[in-house]
Amino acid sequence: MRTSLIVLLLALTLRGMAWQKQGREGARPAPWKSSALMHEGRASHSATLLMDGRVLIAGGFDRSDDGRGQSYLQSAELYDPRTQKFTPAGGMNYARAGHTATLLQNGTVLVAGGFAGMGALSSAELFDPATETFTQISSMKVRRGGGTATLLLDGRVLFCGGGDREPTTTAELFEPRTKSFELTGTMSFPRTAHTATRLPGGMVLVVGGSSHQYSVLGSAEMFDPARGGFLQASTLNVPRYHHAAAAMNDGSVLVVGGADQRDWQGQLSAVERYTLSTGRFVPLAALQHARFKLSDAIIGFEDGTFLIAGGNAAVESFSPATGISTVVGTLDRPYYYATATFLSDGAVLIAGGYDESLRATNKAWIWRK
Repeated sequence: MRTSLIVLLLALTLRGMAWQKQGREGARPAPWKSSALMHEGRASHSATLLMDGRVLIAGGFDRSDDGRGQSYLQSAELYDPRTQKFTPAGGMNYARAGHTATLLQNGTVLVAGGFAGMGALSSAELFDPATETFTQISSMKVRRGGGTATLLLDGRVLFCGGGDREPTTTAELFEPRTKSFELTGTMSFPRTAHTATRLPGGMVLVVGGSSHQYSVLGSAEMFDPARGGFLQASTLNVPRYHHAAAAMNDGSVLVVGGADQRDWQGQLSAVERYTLSTGRFVPLAALQHARFKLSDAIIGFEDGTFLIAGGNAAVESFSPATGISTVVGTLDRPYYYATATFLSDGAVLIAGGYDESLRATNKAWIWRK
């Protein structure tokens, strides 16, 4: 009896020590809820929330079978949150990765540009959710891989930067009524792997990027739809590319992560905020984990917090108001060029991306706040 009592006390003491250690180090994040698997592994794909609540997953790439390059995907699939399953959709007219996909005001999705094979594309197509088919339309004026597409308040779409073998300063506008593209003003710097975020008044803030190999930008500029041109904006505190940017509730813009000119060795945890009232970038508290290649893996919530889910196995919730970052879950490994989509029921779908061996995954996860 005495021996049993001593063993019990020892066990309780060790358990208490374990809880104290866990409290100091932070609770181990709960695992993500796995969703159904996509039909293909894909990274640098697009994920677009449709008006009916489904998500269109299109294109992307995987490592080729010989491991020496990329296999670009022409396929698309639809995720239905009601059934929590992916089903194949009609294939695109072109295989592409690093493209843009924009939900237009009429409910169709404009897919444009990207990379395939040895270069960038200028082709564009429209996805119709009613028929689940893609229809080719007129091409962009410039080949754009790694560019941005931003829906303007009047329904047009601004495309800027990206490029083929070298980044471009050019920009163009898609007019949905004529389904055509026209060149507009030029940026001050050629940019790729930058971000473009629409502000409440309709202007678009273009941030960072790379002007050519290993040259990372700290500059920012503003596109004015009324003038059809760009204006210089203030400078980032930390030059970066392959970062993420998202609009905040007050109209400011949150800029997260990315990398400097060292690329994989220069991943950033730095966060800053473009403040609308001052027109300046202000440093905020850093994330717990450095990360890059996450431009499509950041989600903002009504309470002002953000879910940051790319470029690292750890997934963080970040509060700009308090500067507190909390790890809320972990994936089985880091995934780059994954997507995060805010579903109509309030959950977040995280899908795809490639790991450090450049192998894309077909895995998907659901997270609820």
